[in-house]
Amino acid sequence: MAINRIFIGWDKPLCETVPAFILYKGTAGLLDLRGTVVVVPTRQSSWRLRAALPLVAHTQDISLLGPEIVTPPVLLEPPHTTAVATALQGLLAWHAVLLAAKPGEFSAFLGTQEHFPYGTGWALQVARRLQNLRQELADGGLAIADVAARGTELEECERWSAMAALEGRYAEQLARWNLHDALNQKLAYARKGLLAPEVRHVIVAAVPDPPQLFMTLLNQWAAAGGTVHVLIAAPDNQSDAFDAWGRPSPDVWGKHEFALQPDTLWLEATPDDQASRIAKAIASTLASNPAAPHLRPQLAIGVPDRETVAPLQRELEAINLPAFDPQNRPLSETTLFRLVQALLALRNRPGYAEAAALLRQPDVLALFGQSSDLLRELDHFQSEHLPVQLEDMLRREPTCTPLLATARNQLQEWRTALRDENLAAGLRRVLQQIFAGRNLQADNPADAAFQQSVAAFDAGLRELETATAAGQTGAVADAVLLARLQDATIKAERHEECLDLEGWLELAWNPAPLLFVAGMNEGFVPDGHVGDIFLPDTLRHQLGLRDDQLRVARDTYVLTALMEQRHTEGRVILLIGKTSTAGDPLRPSRLLFRCPDSELVPRAQMLFQDPPPTRASAAFTISFKLDPARISNDSIDQKRSQQLSPSIFRDYLACPLRFYLQHVLNMRPMDDRAREPDARAFGTLVHEVLNEMGSDRKYWGCSDADKLGSWLEDRLLSLARRSYGSRPWLGVDLAIDSGIKRLHAFAQKQVVWHAEGWELIQQETSKNCELGGIAIRGRIDRMDRNARTGAVCVFDYKTSDKAMTPSKAHMGPPRPENLLTAAAIPATVAGTKHDQRWTDLQLPLYRELVRAEFGPDVQLGYICLPNALGDTGFAIWDSYNDALHTSALQCAEAIVQQVKAGTFWPPGKLKSGYQDDLSGVLLGDPEATLCPPAAPWRAEA
Repeated sequence: MAINRIFIGWDKPLCETVPAFILYKGTAGLLDLRGTVVVVPTRQSSWRLRAALPLVAHTQDISLLGPEIVTPPVLLEPPHTTAVATALQGLLAWHAVLLAAKPGEFSAFLGTQEHFPYGTGWALQVARRLQNLRQELADGGLAIADVAARGTELEECERWSAMAALEGRYAEQLARWNLHDALNQKLAYARKGLLAPEVRHVIVAAVPDPPQLFMTLLNQWAAAGGTVHVLIAAPDNQSDAFDAWGRPSPDVWGKHEFALQPDTLWLEATPDDQASRIAKAIASTLASNPAAPHLRPQLAIGVPDRETVAPLQRELEAINLPAFDPQNRPLSETTLFRLVQALLALRNRPGYAEAAALLRQPDVLALFGQSSDLLRELDHFQSEHLPVQLEDMLRREPTCTPLLATARNQLQEWRTALRDENLAAGLRRVLQQIFAGRNLQADNPADAAFQQSVAAFDAGLRELETATAAGQTGAVADAVLLARLQDATIKAERHEECLDLEGWLELAWNPAPLLFVAGMNEGFVPDGHVGDIFLPDTLRHQLGLRDDQLRVARDTYVLTALMEQRHTEGRVILLIGKTSTAGDPLRPSRLLFRCPDSELVPRAQMLFQDPPPTRASAAFTISFKLDPARISNDSIDQKRSQQLSPSIFRDYLACPLRFYLQHVLNMRPMDDRAREPDARAFGTLVHEVLNEMGSDRKYWGCSDADKLGSWLEDRLLSLARRSYGSRPWLGVDLAIDSGIKRLHAFAQKQVVWHAEGWELIQQETSKNCELGGIAIRGRIDRMDRNARTGAVCVFDYKTSDKAMTPSKAHMGPPRPENLLTAAAIPATVAGTKHDQRWTDLQLPLYRELVRAEFGPDVQLGYICLPNALGDTGFAIWDSYNDALHTSALQCAEAIVQQVKAGTFWPPGKLKSGYQDDLSGVLLGDPEATLCPPAAPWRAEA
């Protein structure tokens, strides 16, 4: 029998011409085509043919049985046998071969670096690259050994010889496992030309670039008596432009020119702009036509550039035209894959980062129910203890909440199951526990996608179980499973979308008269393999693989066919992008320059101009304001209407709004990636050490600075181990080292200070007073009395990196907005400069707190422990006087009245370039970002 070419024309879409040929000899009644196989280029085109064929048969009163509709890869798949290695077993075999190679043994391919870290990750990465190469060669009817056999004909013959030797070892490894390679089986099957016995006819329906192996299979099958019809979507007068398999001839199509009208080409800046332009054109058509719902089948959209898919789906959804993307999705993009990845990460390393990442998986959070509480407690625990390992949560048992302890125990149980059991069995048990409460709904798109990902994962897990049962996995089961799942895909599920976003080779099957093609750029049409490290274009041509000339010829023919289908009725619009989503420049497709010389310059000018964006770029604006009135009463800290601390007055002086957010709403930043103590945690740690010193005279009264410094160092190390464990992060060690140095410097100053007659009389003492009808309550770090003079001084420990005197910390230049008139210090006050204002009131209020006990003449000061050790010491505010104290109290009382009245507006301005903890919320413009808080104490009303 022979291979017959049949030209079916290109004036109609393939979903009409192909069914017409299949049913050409059919008459009313039963037509049995169960012995016929129809081969189409893609899965989407098979769906269109399956939908069109029964409709055409119905119009001819034909009851149809069959035919089978497949794509070339399906026809090439040999009958299943149990002795063929799975994809996972193939990775295991390659892994074993690559790690068994001695350094320098395959230097032409693997290099000569003797100290290269040849581990599992490297071996699996190389294995996947080699398997992809073998798959591409197999489509061309070749193995690596076949390429290497060409010897010196190749530019890199030594490299190919090395890869062929590795391929041979790979086959030997499989043979030791009594397995055959799947690709070798496919090659052998195709070369034998065997199809199922019941197949009598094969129709190759408009497949413009069939793989060489596919042609080998059908050539052999036809030579043995089979019948093959090759349908070519072109008129008979184009017979010289195609080979025997319907492939466009590069010699003919390489010279073809396109007559394109200017309105056929739309130049847009980005994929988003292309999507917006298409959606606007469609919306305009639908709005102007009362029969709009009937126009939907008249639209077709092609997406050679995959970056246009998501913007198109978004834009079309906005005009009530949901679009379906038929392309398979990588399993690695699903939540299930990320969950499995997190489980295996915890299995291999019981680090806190792995534990926290797993707890943050949506399905794991759903298991514990109280997801927001768990995340809040997890963040708090992390920021307080900076844990390194999962077991650090066990060591901090007293600080673990019941919910966090439950989560920790669950993670430990899962890790034990994954390590002690067979990996596949352990994963099944853990995942069944995680998803036990999830009920799937058949009409829920998310559930349908989840079922697809579960099926793909289960297939990989079954392959792992097979390899494990045969003793092939060893210690790399988890890594090989992840590598296998990264290559898996899941089918897209259709959910009543009315439009399809189709690939380039599928558009000829779409009957819609109006066609948009998004992404007519080089690399997409024609597609390319620029920079292929194994198969550059010259080698592809040499090996008879699909090279650049064949791709250009194919895409030139496809574009011609698309335009001919809509020549008399319809329109084709080609969109060309200037840049990718990432901003990388794109070139127009070379096909668009196939035109007469007289049109070349105008077309080039048009395609290389700078188009205006479809949507004009607007200045950054705040889309909505945060409204404190929406906050529930139980989220408001009511105590601030009754009690204030001296240390928070500076926050009101800096910005009333930030005071409200920090101290009324208790907004605090949480960093779940911190690896070192922040300034507050570091200060607390040093304060604890100094407080222990202050509780015993033999320490604060010590006359030996070295002895005191050593004791302070020991206490700091002990407290740090209690908080951060014995093996903390490097940042913790560095902070501890800094603290030790500061405490030793402090010990020198403390000994001198005590020798001058100063004795510590109180520390960490809570004091109270009333001001403006509100309680002022503070905890004073330290109070000293001079035994010789009787002077009393209130101190506050300061561990900031840079030392600052009390006067500079409490007074500063006025601000233009002058939020509080009372903050201005009268120019008549002695010891101050003109035009100063209060920026902090902590020490003056401390003086007021102890006034009843120690009188009005108490001195004020800082004990500074800065990073610059030379600045360590006792800083007394010598210029502080009664006039300043009176001014400070007036300012404090004004703030009290403002807080009682709920006045937290207007916001203050930060220094230029300064960012604080709330900058990410306020976005540099508080007045545009947040509504003024009007009634912070409304819960009392």
